Amino acid sequence: MVDYCFKWNYADGEPGVPLTEEEARVKHDAGEEYTAVMPPRTGTKSPILVTPVWKSGVVAVTFLDDPGRKATEYTFMKKTDESLFLARVNMWTYPNDEPGLRLSDSSSIETVYYREDGYVKRVIKNKVEHFQETVEYTDVPIDTNWEPIPAFGDFRSIARYERDQQVTNRIP
Repeated sequence: MVDYCFKWNYADGEPGVPLTEEEARVKHDAGEEYTAVMPPRTGTKSPILVTPVWKSGVVAVTFLDDPGRKATEYTFMKKTDESLFLARVNMWTYPNDEPGLRLSDSSSIETVYYREDGYVKRVIKNKVEHFQETVEYTDVPIDTNWEPIPAFGDFRSIARYERDQQVTNRIP
């Protein structure tokens, strides 16, 4: 079961402005932003959020942690009329399990940038220990970064969290 809304309300942990399936489909067809609220992954409590903005060629897939905060986000870029490319992965770590913490409250953030030519840049910012590390790689296999553009409501493929392990394990 997929629900729809315009913007997720992170403070309350619920849809901002609920949308009917038809209202979301109209936004989808017009290329406008909306969010598909998908069931939680097995063993987790929080939903998966898929936010397409076709006009700008971007789809964000957000995985919340159990307290309902942004934990991991995949950013796909539309490359052709038929394909998306996973261009960025953000992962936030928080100092405790307190619900309602904002991204600015995170203790660290790791961002991995991908290019179609196999170049990968990983940036880790640790706010607690006050350091930043940047590592760059070349010739990283990026085959699994490609996805077909999903049909309205069928976001299972791009909403696979397991992708994170595949992506992270491919970096030397």
